[in-house]
Amino acid sequence: MKIKPIVCISLIALLSAAYAQINWTEHVIEGNFGGAISIWPVDLDGDSDIDVVGAAYNQGEIAWFENDGSEDFTENTVTIGFAGVIFVTAGDLDGDADIDIMGASNSLDRIIWWQNDGNENFTSNTITSAFDGVHSVYIIDLNSDNNMDVIAAAYDADAIHWWENDGNENFTEHSVTDAFDGAWTAYPSDIDEDNDIDIVGAAREADEICWFENDGNENFTPHTVDNTFDGAHIIITGDVDSDNDIDLLATARIADDIAWYENDGNEYFTKHIIADNYDWPTFVYPCDIDDDSDVDIVSAGYYANDVSWWENDGSENFTKQTISSSFNGAIPLTAVDLDGDTDVDVIGGAYDLNDVTWWESDAVGVEEGSTGCVPGDRTGASFVTTMQQQGLNHLGSYTIFDVSGRKNPHTKLAPGTYFIKTEDQEMHKVVLVR
Repeated sequence: MKIKPIVCISLIALLSAAYAQINWTEHVIEGNFGGAISIWPVDLDGDSDIDVVGAAYNQGEIAWFENDGSEDFTENTVTIGFAGVIFVTAGDLDGDADIDIMGASNSLDRIIWWQNDGNENFTSNTITSAFDGVHSVYIIDLNSDNNMDVIAAAYDADAIHWWENDGNENFTEHSVTDAFDGAWTAYPSDIDEDNDIDIVGAAREADEICWFENDGNENFTPHTVDNTFDGAHIIITGDVDSDNDIDLLATARIADDIAWYENDGNEYFTKHIIADNYDWPTFVYPCDIDDDSDVDIVSAGYYANDVSWWENDGSENFTKQTISSSFNGAIPLTAVDLDGDTDVDVIGGAYDLNDVTWWESDAVGVEEGSTGCVPGDRTGASFVTTMQQQGLNHLGSYTIFDVSGRKNPHTKLAPGTYFIKTEDQEMHKVVLVR
Protein backbone atom coordinates (compact mmCIF):
# COMPACT_ATOMS: atom_id res chain seq x y z
CA MET A 1 0.00 0.00 0.00
CA LYS A 2 1.45 3.36 -1.01
CA ILE A 3 1.13 6.35 1.25
CA LYS A 4 1.07 9.84 -0.25
CA PRO A 5 1.06 12.94 1.94
CA ILE A 6 -1.77 15.47 1.87
CA VAL A 7 -1.43 18.29 4.38
CA CYS A 8 -3.09 21.52 5.50
CA ILE A 9 -2.58 25.22 4.84
CA SER A 10 -3.45 26.99 8.08
CA LEU A 11 -3.10 24.44 10.85
CA ILE A 12 0.40 23.99 12.21
CA ALA A 13 -0.02 20.28 12.77
CA LEU A 14 2.21 17.45 13.88
CA LEU A 15 1.40 14.34 11.92
CA SER A 16 2.41 10.78 12.56
CA ALA A 17 3.24 8.21 9.97
CA ALA A 18 0.35 5.86 9.27
CA TYR A 19 -1.37 5.00 12.52
CA ALA A 20 1.05 6.75 14.89
CA GLN A 21 4.23 4.95 13.83
CA ILE A 22 7.06 7.48 13.96
CA ASN A 23 10.62 6.82 12.84
CA TRP A 24 13.59 8.87 14.01
CA THR A 25 16.83 9.80 12.27
CA GLU A 26 19.76 10.62 14.57
CA HIS A 27 21.97 13.65 13.86
CA VAL A 28 24.98 14.54 16.00
CA ILE A 29 25.28 18.26 16.66
CA GLU A 30 28.58 17.92 18.55
CA GLY A 31 30.41 14.70 19.41
CA ASN A 32 33.16 16.12 21.61
CA PHE A 33 31.31 18.12 24.24
CA GLY A 34 32.85 16.73 27.41
CA GLY A 35 30.16 15.70 29.85
CA ALA A 36 27.15 17.16 28.05
CA ILE A 37 24.81 17.97 30.92
CA SER A 38 22.39 20.72 29.90
CA ILE A 39 20.80 22.07 26.71
CA TRP A 40 18.44 24.86 25.78
CA PRO A 41 16.99 25.34 22.27
CA VAL A 42 16.47 28.95 21.22
CA ASP A 43 16.87 31.19 18.18
CA LEU A 44 19.94 32.86 19.63
CA ASP A 45 21.01 34.88 16.59
CA GLY A 46 17.56 35.96 15.43
CA ASP A 47 17.73 34.33 12.01
CA SER A 48 14.46 32.40 12.38
CA ASP A 49 15.90 28.95 12.99
CA ILE A 50 16.52 27.10 16.23
CA ASP A 51 20.01 27.05 17.68
CA VAL A 52 21.08 25.04 20.73
CA VAL A 53 22.83 26.31 23.86
CA GLY A 54 24.68 23.65 25.83
CA ALA A 55 26.77 23.09 28.94
CA ALA A 56 29.65 20.57 29.18
CA TYR A 57 30.38 19.65 32.79
CA ASN A 58 33.77 18.01 32.33
CA GLN A 59 35.31 20.88 30.41
CA GLY A 60 33.46 23.68 32.20
CA GLU A 61 32.13 24.97 28.90
CA ILE A 62 29.05 26.81 27.79
CA ALA A 63 28.65 27.01 24.04
CA TRP A 64 25.98 27.72 21.50
CA PHE A 65 25.57 25.72 18.34
CA GLU A 66 24.56 27.88 15.41
CA ASN A 67 22.04 26.39 13.01
CA ASP A 68 22.68 27.49 9.42
CA GLY A 69 19.03 26.87 8.55
CA SER A 70 19.76 23.40 7.17
CA GLU A 71 20.56 21.90 10.58
CA ASP A 72 24.31 22.06 10.10
CA PHE A 73 25.64 23.37 13.40
CA THR A 74 28.74 25.41 14.22
CA GLU A 75 29.99 25.50 17.80
CA ASN A 76 30.63 28.92 19.36
CA THR A 77 32.20 28.96 22.82
CA VAL A 78 30.69 31.41 25.30
CA THR A 79 32.93 30.46 28.21
CA ILE A 80 35.32 27.68 29.15
CA GLY A 81 36.70 26.94 32.59
CA PHE A 82 33.36 27.48 34.33
CA ALA A 83 34.03 24.52 36.63
CA GLY A 84 31.04 22.49 37.71
CA VAL A 85 28.66 24.00 35.17
CA ILE A 86 25.47 22.00 35.52
CA PHE A 87 22.64 24.00 34.02
CA VAL A 88 22.14 26.45 31.19
CA THR A 89 19.21 28.51 30.01
CA ALA A 90 18.62 31.51 27.75
CA GLY A 91 16.33 34.51 27.47
CA ASP A 92 16.31 38.26 27.03
CA LEU A 93 17.40 39.15 30.55
CA ASP A 94 18.19 42.82 29.86
CA GLY A 95 15.22 43.62 27.62
CA ASP A 96 17.25 44.71 24.60
CA ALA A 97 15.56 42.33 22.13
CA ASP A 98 18.36 39.78 21.88
CA ILE A 99 18.93 36.49 23.70
CA ASP A 100 21.29 36.32 26.66
CA ILE A 101 22.62 33.14 28.27
CA MET A 102 22.62 32.07 31.92
CA GLY A 103 24.48 29.23 33.58
CA ALA A 104 24.89 27.70 37.04
CA SER A 105 27.97 26.02 38.58
CA ASN A 106 27.31 23.69 41.51
CA SER A 107 30.97 23.51 42.53
CA LEU A 108 31.53 27.28 42.38
CA ASP A 109 28.07 28.01 43.90
CA ARG A 110 27.74 30.59 41.14
CA ILE A 111 25.08 31.91 38.78
CA ILE A 112 26.38 33.96 35.84
CA TRP A 113 24.64 35.55 32.91
CA TRP A 114 26.30 36.44 29.64
CA GLN A 115 25.01 39.59 28.00
CA ASN A 116 24.57 39.42 24.24
CA ASP A 117 25.58 42.63 22.46
CA GLY A 118 23.26 41.78 19.56
CA ASN A 119 26.03 40.20 17.51
CA GLU A 120 26.49 37.19 19.78
CA ASN A 121 29.48 38.62 21.59
CA PHE A 122 28.95 37.80 25.26
CA THR A 123 30.01 39.61 28.44
CA SER A 124 29.81 37.78 31.77
CA ASN A 125 27.96 39.18 34.78
CA THR A 126 27.79 37.42 38.15
CA ILE A 127 24.45 37.26 39.96
CA THR A 128 25.71 35.28 42.95
CA SER A 129 28.82 33.35 44.01
CA ALA A 130 27.32 32.00 47.22
CA PHE A 131 24.34 29.78 46.38
CA ASP A 132 25.67 26.54 47.81
CA GLY A 133 25.43 23.66 45.32
CA VAL A 134 23.20 25.49 42.85
CA HIS A 135 21.58 23.28 40.25
CA SER A 136 18.64 24.53 38.20
CA VAL A 137 18.17 28.11 37.07
CA TYR A 138 15.36 29.72 35.08
CA ILE A 139 14.62 33.17 33.71
CA ILE A 140 11.10 34.49 34.35
CA ASP A 141 9.35 37.76 35.24
CA LEU A 142 8.36 36.55 38.69
CA ASN A 143 6.96 39.80 40.08
CA SER A 144 5.21 41.02 36.92
CA ASP A 145 7.14 44.26 36.62
CA ASN A 146 8.21 43.63 33.01
CA ASN A 147 11.78 42.82 34.05
CA MET A 148 13.20 39.32 33.84
CA ASP A 149 14.10 37.80 37.19
CA VAL A 150 15.94 34.58 38.08
CA ILE A 151 14.82 31.48 40.02
CA ALA A 152 17.24 28.80 41.20
CA ALA A 153 17.48 25.72 43.41
CA ALA A 154 20.56 24.76 45.44
CA TYR A 155 21.17 21.20 46.62
CA ASP A 156 23.66 21.92 49.42
CA ALA A 157 21.82 25.01 50.64
CA ASP A 158 18.48 23.14 50.67
CA ALA A 159 17.09 26.30 49.16
CA ILE A 160 15.03 27.89 46.43
CA HIS A 161 15.76 31.57 45.92
CA TRP A 162 14.85 34.22 43.38
CA TRP A 163 16.73 37.32 42.30
CA GLU A 164 14.72 40.44 41.56
CA ASN A 165 15.84 42.50 38.58
CA ASP A 166 15.46 46.24 39.13
CA GLY A 167 15.34 46.86 35.37
CA ASN A 168 19.04 47.66 35.17
CA GLU A 169 20.16 44.09 35.89
CA ASN A 170 20.94 44.82 39.51
CA PHE A 171 19.63 41.78 41.36
CA THR A 172 18.23 41.50 44.88
CA GLU A 173 18.11 38.00 46.39
CA HIS A 174 14.91 36.70 48.03
CA SER A 175 14.26 33.35 49.69
CA VAL A 176 11.35 31.13 48.71
CA THR A 177 12.47 28.38 51.09
CA ASP A 178 15.64 27.42 52.97
CA ALA A 179 14.32 24.08 54.24
CA PHE A 180 13.88 22.01 51.07
CA ASP A 181 16.31 19.18 51.73
CA GLY A 182 18.47 18.56 48.66
CA ALA A 183 16.66 21.06 46.44
CA TRP A 184 17.40 20.05 42.87
CA THR A 185 14.85 21.72 40.63
CA ALA A 186 12.75 24.88 40.93
CA TYR A 187 10.49 25.48 37.95
CA PRO A 188 8.25 28.54 37.44
CA SER A 189 4.60 28.06 36.50
CA ASP A 190 1.22 29.59 37.35
CA ILE A 191 -0.10 26.46 39.07
CA ASP A 192 -3.32 27.94 40.44
CA GLU A 193 -3.94 30.15 37.39
CA ASP A 194 -4.35 33.35 39.38
CA ASN A 195 -2.08 35.34 37.06
CA ASP A 196 1.06 35.23 39.15
CA ILE A 197 4.04 32.88 38.96
CA ASP A 198 4.24 30.05 41.44
CA ILE A 199 7.15 27.64 41.75
CA VAL A 200 7.25 23.83 41.71
CA GLY A 201 10.19 22.09 43.26
CA ALA A 202 11.85 18.68 43.53
CA ALA A 203 14.05 17.86 46.56
CA ARG A 204 16.29 14.80 46.22
CA GLU A 205 17.04 14.21 49.91
CA ALA A 206 13.52 14.99 51.12
CA ASP A 207 12.05 12.81 48.34
CA GLU A 208 9.61 15.65 47.92
CA ILE A 209 7.54 17.30 45.24
CA CYS A 210 6.16 20.62 46.39
CA TRP A 211 4.58 23.71 44.93
CA PHE A 212 5.07 27.16 46.39
CA GLU A 213 2.05 29.40 46.05
CA ASN A 214 2.68 33.04 45.23
CA ASP A 215 0.20 35.37 46.93
CA GLY A 216 0.77 37.98 44.23
CA ASN A 217 3.34 39.83 46.31
CA GLU A 218 6.01 37.11 46.08
CA ASN A 219 5.26 35.66 49.48
CA PHE A 220 5.31 31.91 48.97
CA THR A 221 3.34 29.22 50.80
CA PRO A 222 4.59 25.62 50.42
CA HIS A 223 2.15 22.82 49.55
CA THR A 224 3.56 19.29 49.65
CA VAL A 225 2.37 17.17 46.74
CA ASP A 226 4.43 14.02 47.43
CA ASN A 227 7.02 13.27 50.14
CA THR A 228 7.74 9.65 49.16
CA PHE A 229 9.16 10.22 45.66
CA ASP A 230 12.53 8.60 46.28
CA GLY A 231 15.31 10.82 44.92
CA ALA A 232 13.01 13.46 43.43
CA HIS A 233 15.02 14.94 40.60
CA ILE A 234 13.45 16.94 37.77
CA ILE A 235 10.03 18.56 37.68
CA ILE A 236 8.18 20.38 34.92
CA THR A 237 4.55 21.32 34.30
CA GLY A 238 1.96 20.88 31.56
CA ASP A 239 -1.70 20.05 31.03
CA VAL A 240 -1.10 16.31 30.74
CA ASP A 241 -4.76 15.30 30.68
CA SER A 242 -6.01 18.24 28.59
CA ASP A 243 -8.55 19.40 31.18
CA ASN A 244 -7.37 23.03 31.21
CA ASP A 245 -5.43 23.01 34.46
CA ILE A 246 -1.74 22.60 35.24
CA ASP A 247 -0.44 19.15 36.10
CA LEU A 248 3.05 18.17 37.26
CA LEU A 249 5.52 15.80 35.59
CA ALA A 250 8.53 14.56 37.53
CA THR A 251 11.33 12.00 37.75
CA ALA A 252 12.77 10.15 40.75
CA ARG A 253 16.45 9.22 40.59
CA ILE A 254 16.41 6.47 43.24
CA ALA A 255 12.94 5.06 42.62
CA ASP A 256 13.55 4.99 38.84
CA ASP A 257 10.07 6.48 38.43
CA ILE A 258 8.48 8.84 35.97
CA ALA A 259 5.22 10.16 37.38
CA TRP A 260 2.62 12.77 36.66
CA TYR A 261 0.43 14.45 39.23
CA GLU A 262 -3.11 15.17 38.15
CA ASN A 263 -4.49 18.54 39.23
CA ASP A 264 -8.22 18.41 40.00
CA GLY A 265 -8.51 22.11 39.21
CA ASN A 266 -8.23 23.10 42.86
CA GLU A 267 -4.56 22.12 43.26
CA TYR A 268 -5.24 18.74 44.83
CA PHE A 269 -2.97 16.30 43.06
CA THR A 270 -3.30 12.58 42.31
CA LYS A 271 -0.13 10.67 41.50
CA HIS A 272 0.04 8.45 38.42
CA ILE A 273 3.11 6.34 37.61
CA ILE A 274 4.15 6.32 33.95
CA ALA A 275 7.26 4.16 34.46
CA ASP A 276 8.59 2.46 37.60
CA ASN A 277 11.72 0.74 36.31
CA TYR A 278 13.36 3.39 34.13
CA ASP A 279 16.95 3.32 35.26
CA TRP A 280 17.74 6.78 36.63
CA PRO A 281 15.29 8.97 34.74
CA THR A 282 16.62 12.47 34.26
CA PHE A 283 14.74 14.99 32.12
CA VAL A 284 11.19 14.69 30.86
CA TYR A 285 9.21 17.01 28.63
CA PRO A 286 5.47 17.06 27.74
CA CYS A 287 4.44 17.57 24.11
CA ASP A 288 2.13 16.10 21.46
CA ILE A 289 4.60 14.02 19.45
CA ASP A 290 2.09 12.25 17.20
CA ASP A 291 -0.48 15.01 16.62
CA ASP A 292 -3.43 13.19 18.08
CA SER A 293 -4.41 16.12 20.31
CA ASP A 294 -3.18 14.65 23.57
CA VAL A 295 0.02 15.18 25.53
CA ASP A 296 2.80 12.64 25.12
CA ILE A 297 6.07 12.67 27.03
CA VAL A 298 9.71 12.44 26.03
CA SER A 299 12.24 11.11 28.53
CA ALA A 300 15.92 10.42 29.12
CA GLY A 301 17.38 7.68 31.31
CA TYR A 302 20.98 8.04 32.49
CA TYR A 303 21.76 4.43 33.42
CA ALA A 304 19.21 3.15 30.92
CA ASN A 305 21.18 4.94 28.17
CA ASP A 306 17.75 5.65 26.77
CA VAL A 307 15.78 8.32 24.95
CA SER A 308 12.10 7.52 24.48
CA TRP A 309 8.70 9.01 23.94
CA TRP A 310 5.65 7.78 25.80
CA GLU A 311 2.53 7.67 23.69
CA ASN A 312 -0.64 8.86 25.39
CA ASP A 313 -3.73 6.95 24.22
CA GLY A 314 -5.93 9.92 25.09
CA SER A 315 -6.83 8.52 28.52
CA GLU A 316 -3.34 9.01 30.00
CA ASN A 317 -2.27 5.43 29.50
CA PHE A 318 1.29 5.68 28.24
CA THR A 319 3.16 3.29 25.96
CA LYS A 320 6.92 3.53 25.63
CA GLN A 321 8.31 4.10 22.12
CA THR A 322 12.12 3.97 22.02
CA ILE A 323 14.00 6.66 20.10
CA SER A 324 17.50 5.48 21.11
CA SER A 325 18.66 2.71 23.46
CA SER A 326 22.37 3.47 23.14
CA PHE A 327 22.61 7.12 24.18
CA ASN A 328 25.02 6.46 27.02
CA GLY A 329 24.54 8.70 30.02
CA ALA A 330 21.46 10.48 28.69
CA ILE A 331 20.69 13.51 30.86
CA PRO A 332 19.28 16.67 29.23
CA LEU A 333 16.35 16.29 26.88
CA THR A 334 13.73 18.47 25.28
CA ALA A 335 11.49 18.56 22.22
CA VAL A 336 11.06 21.27 19.61
CA ASP A 337 10.57 21.63 15.87
CA LEU A 338 14.29 21.96 15.17
CA ASP A 339 14.16 21.68 11.39
CA GLY A 340 11.12 23.87 10.78
CA ASP A 341 8.95 21.20 9.15
CA THR A 342 6.23 21.57 11.82
CA ASP A 343 6.61 18.22 13.48
CA VAL A 344 8.30 17.70 16.85
CA ASP A 345 11.94 16.66 16.96
CA VAL A 346 13.90 15.68 20.07
CA ILE A 347 17.21 17.08 21.32
CA GLY A 348 19.37 15.42 23.97
CA GLY A 349 22.76 15.33 25.60
CA ALA A 350 24.77 12.21 26.53
CA TYR A 351 27.14 12.80 29.43
CA ASP A 352 29.13 9.61 28.85
CA LEU A 353 29.30 9.95 25.06
CA ASN A 354 30.08 13.69 25.20
CA ASP A 355 27.38 14.15 22.56
CA VAL A 356 24.71 16.68 21.79
CA THR A 357 22.31 15.01 19.37
CA TRP A 358 18.95 15.59 17.77
CA TRP A 359 16.49 13.08 16.41
CA GLU A 360 14.50 14.06 13.37
CA SER A 361 10.90 12.90 13.35
CA ASP A 362 9.54 11.58 10.07
CA ALA A 363 6.05 12.73 10.99
CA VAL A 364 4.59 14.84 8.19
CA GLY A 365 4.12 18.51 8.90
CA VAL A 366 2.77 21.40 6.90
CA GLU A 367 4.00 21.43 3.31
CA GLU A 368 3.37 23.61 0.31
CA GLY A 369 0.84 22.65 -2.31
CA SER A 370 -2.45 23.59 -3.88
CA THR A 371 -5.74 24.04 -2.06
CA GLY A 372 -8.38 21.34 -2.37
CA CYS A 373 -11.26 19.70 -0.56
CA VAL A 374 -12.12 16.18 0.50
CA PRO A 375 -14.38 14.60 -2.13
CA GLY A 376 -17.93 14.14 -0.88
CA ASP A 377 -17.25 15.90 2.41
CA ARG A 378 -20.07 18.32 3.25
CA THR A 379 -18.38 19.93 6.26
CA GLY A 380 -16.35 22.41 4.22
CA ALA A 381 -13.05 20.85 5.26
CA SER A 382 -10.02 22.05 3.33
CA PHE A 383 -6.37 21.11 2.98
CA VAL A 384 -3.28 21.50 0.87
CA THR A 385 -2.35 18.54 -1.28
CA THR A 386 0.58 17.36 -3.32
CA MET A 387 -1.93 15.99 -5.76
CA GLN A 388 -3.76 18.25 -8.17
CA GLN A 389 -7.39 19.08 -7.52
CA GLN A 390 -8.28 17.24 -10.70
CA GLY A 391 -6.81 14.08 -9.23
CA LEU A 392 -8.90 14.50 -6.11
CA ASN A 393 -12.06 14.84 -8.12
CA HIS A 394 -11.39 11.48 -9.73
CA LEU A 395 -10.54 9.46 -6.64
CA GLY A 396 -13.68 7.38 -7.05
CA SER A 397 -14.65 5.29 -4.03
CA TYR A 398 -12.63 5.78 -0.87
CA THR A 399 -12.65 5.23 2.89
CA ILE A 400 -11.64 7.74 5.55
CA PHE A 401 -9.84 6.62 8.73
CA ASP A 402 -8.75 8.61 11.77
CA VAL A 403 -5.22 8.31 13.20
CA SER A 404 -6.14 5.26 15.26
CA GLY A 405 -7.43 3.40 12.21
CA ARG A 406 -11.16 3.79 12.88
CA LYS A 407 -13.44 4.43 9.91
CA ASN A 408 -15.11 7.83 9.87
CA PRO A 409 -18.35 8.92 8.15
CA HIS A 410 -17.54 11.47 5.47
CA THR A 411 -20.10 13.94 6.80
CA LYS A 412 -18.83 13.97 10.39
CA LEU A 413 -15.23 15.06 9.99
CA ALA A 414 -13.98 17.48 12.63
CA PRO A 415 -10.71 19.35 12.11
CA GLY A 416 -7.86 16.92 12.60
CA THR A 417 -5.70 14.29 10.92
CA TYR A 418 -7.13 11.55 8.73
CA PHE A 419 -6.19 9.05 6.06
CA ILE A 420 -8.02 8.47 2.79
CA LYS A 421 -7.77 5.00 1.28
CA THR A 422 -8.72 4.97 -2.37
CA GLU A 423 -10.13 2.16 -4.47
CA ASP A 424 -6.64 1.28 -5.70
CA GLN A 425 -5.54 0.82 -2.04
CA GLU A 426 -3.39 3.94 -1.92
CA MET A 427 -3.43 5.75 1.42
CA HIS A 428 -3.29 9.57 1.55
CA LYS A 429 -2.69 11.63 4.67
CA VAL A 430 -4.90 14.66 5.10
CA VAL A 431 -5.33 17.39 7.67
CA LEU A 432 -8.72 19.06 7.87
CA VAL A 433 -8.55 22.64 9.01
CA ARG A 434 -12.09 23.96 8.78
